[in-house]
Amino acid sequence: MANENPMTKSWKDSNWIPQLNPDNVLAYFCQRSNLFYDKTCNNEIAKMQRLNPSQLLHMKGIEYTLLHVDDTSDLMIIRKQERHSPSHVVPLANYYVLQGTIYQAPDLHHVLNSRLAGTLFHLQEALDKTLKMSRYDPNKGHYWSFDPPEPSKEEKLRNEPCSQFQKESVDKLIDILTKKYQHFMLRTGPVVSEQSNIKQEAKDEPQR
Repeated sequence: MANENPMTKSWKDSNWIPQLNPDNVLAYFCQRSNLFYDKTCNNEIAKMQRLNPSQLLHMKGIEYTLLHVDDTSDLMIIRKQERHSPSHVVPLANYYVLQGTIYQAPDLHHVLNSRLAGTLFHLQEALDKTLKMSRYDPNKGHYWSFDPPEPSKEEKLRNEPCSQFQKESVDKLIDILTKKYQHFMLRTGPVVSEQSNIKQEAKDEPQR
């Protein structure tokens, strides 16, 4: 996981989800199978030595604590922090637990990068469209034309249902088939007429 972006990962334990609540969510997070959990943290040391959780205030190092609970959306936030003293901690990362699934929340650096990348993309797209509307005329100089540009030959051909070559090919094929099976087409007409006459005679025959 060291070489992968942890913000693309998630973790959950289906056995805990039915009884998960703010009282046991920290214990749920501090499972050794949780890929976000640092097994060298003070929480693990306190658990192995069966210390009271309040003893974490007097220990130095990495620890996890329940930061926020939102009862309306089942959202709970766990904070990873480094403790230097009972009153001084440095936040390292936040993890949110939503319906039993744990995700790492993006930090400010990733949020700004994402927002800037999206902004630059739309600015570049706007500039490209603006440059297509720029015109130059020796008499007028530079000016803007907001009329839609004429489609190119390639675009016209792409939008047509079929090309002229395809039309001519289909016409030739129909002509060849018509000449090849002309005798069959002519013979089909009388056969249909004879069948109709037989049916008509059967109707006109008096019933015995």
